[in-house]
Amino acid sequence: MKFRRCVGLALSVFGTLGVVVAAFGATSFGDVRANNPQVSTDANSNATAVFPTNKQNEPTIAVNPTNAKILIAGSNDEQRQPPCGPGPVRGATTANDCSFFPGVGTSGIYTSSDGGVTWTNRGLLDDQADWKSSALVSDGDPVIVYGPKPVVGGKFSYAKGARAYYATLAGYKAGQSPFPPNKAPELLAVSWSDDNGLTWSAPTVATVKHNPNNFNDKESIWVDDLASSSFFGRLYMSWTQFRSSTFTGNGSEPVMVTVSADAGTTWSSPKQLSPAFNNSAVGGRQGSAVRSGPDGTAYVAWEDGSAQVISASRDGGATWSRPATIGAVVDLHDPIPGSNFRTDSFLSMAVDPANGRLYAAWANRTPAGGRIVVTASTDRGATWSAPTTVSGSEGYAFFQGLDVAPNGRVDIGYQAQVTVGAKLFGTGNALIGSWFVSKAPGGSWSAPTRVSTASSDPAATAQNNLARQFFGDYNTLVSTSANAWFIYTDTRTGVGCRAVDDYQAAILGTTLVREDEEDRIAARLGQDPNAHEPGAKPAPPEHCTGQFGNSDAFVSRVTP
Repeated sequence: MKFRRCVGLALSVFGTLGVVVAAFGATSFGDVRANNPQVSTDANSNATAVFPTNKQNEPTIAVNPTNAKILIAGSNDEQRQPPCGPGPVRGATTANDCSFFPGVGTSGIYTSSDGGVTWTNRGLLDDQADWKSSALVSDGDPVIVYGPKPVVGGKFSYAKGARAYYATLAGYKAGQSPFPPNKAPELLAVSWSDDNGLTWSAPTVATVKHNPNNFNDKESIWVDDLASSSFFGRLYMSWTQFRSSTFTGNGSEPVMVTVSADAGTTWSSPKQLSPAFNNSAVGGRQGSAVRSGPDGTAYVAWEDGSAQVISASRDGGATWSRPATIGAVVDLHDPIPGSNFRTDSFLSMAVDPANGRLYAAWANRTPAGGRIVVTASTDRGATWSAPTTVSGSEGYAFFQGLDVAPNGRVDIGYQAQVTVGAKLFGTGNALIGSWFVSKAPGGSWSAPTRVSTASSDPAATAQNNLARQFFGDYNTLVSTSANAWFIYTDTRTGVGCRAVDDYQAAILGTTLVREDEEDRIAARLGQDPNAHEPGAKPAPPEHCTGQFGNSDAFVSRVTP
């Protein structure tokens, strides 16, 4: 028996929604792909790369504080992963094998020297000479930040420019691990670049306690980048440490932090900022973010059960306060109704570099759908204002980015989904756009402005196991006084696959009630709707068109 499910109304319903840009007064923008070309060594790969080689998500972006024309971005990038099925890399495997291939890195690098108008794909960290000779392979979850360069005497200065740091998950190459097989599955590594992302140093491991049972995940990195601070140039990294019992269900998962006073060469012993337990009564802790203020106070914030919380250090990371509550959080639907990708309500955090005011933003689930809320603290995180909702009727909002410009303007970017059928999913049922709001000092929040010129269908990409759609876990925004750059996952160049839709529906046990509509969409995409039995796992090379799975890291350059 074939299991199918409704994909909703015709794509023409979205024909206007896909390109509408809200009236935005003085706000202007342009959007462009950062990972250009799709594969750094192949000029034709935008058209020829196939799943999963054509997949990017969870993007990060940073702007050089000494020259705003220079930006570096990164993402989970599978440009070196082999295509699905048998071939010279995967060998004699099955046609539906699209899994991550061991020993192939996934942390991409993109640079711009014209203020984000154009971008160049620089490949992976693993393409760098110092990474090739190291024992590690990159494993995504990238975060890029800029700070001052180190100078003689253990000091830091912008006099000779800025240094960029790239934090990533990492694993050991085959035969390089000092641990038994299947141990130390995820490390945290940091590289630096003094030439704005063209070359990168060998990785250093920030998780200095090498417990082979720990799975370290979702790291955040920050440089104390203000000369007014007595800890100017210091690096902070936070993350969630999933301990061995977690792999069998409930278990320990505390938020951790480590510090480097020598530009990432060495790192302090990790400190535990939160309780570790996770059980059916009390949830775990994830999605940490780390920042610092002009007085040198460092902050780590994270989602802890039903609240966003924050811990502070006044002594350069030697000691940390007990967590204080920022505000309540209600996690987004997983998945968002109308689609099938995983979601989260991880917060973003930023600090006003002039007065030290803190801002936090996250996505809350409400009866009307996902909404982006923002709150502020004027007393170094001790108390917070009531959250203000800044998103609205543009759709179900998720995956925000936040920054405060040097002139005190607060900027937020986020994505929002509109759907034909909230109880359905699949190609043509949902479209995602990217949006921007800002607030000048002493002013009120602007109306949301759409900053993507095309929409994304979440069904156009998938997890490597094809069981769900995949849009990543986060987006990022960075600001100067003149501009903001919002980087996000985008599938405007990708297409859905009828066979993958049906496979996901079979997993969920749903059925198709509008098979004629799904057939029409499949035909438009050049797919034979009868070529695959949906109860079985499909093979993208056989059952999908070439642009299936194509997701990119797009940047909207906004002038508020």
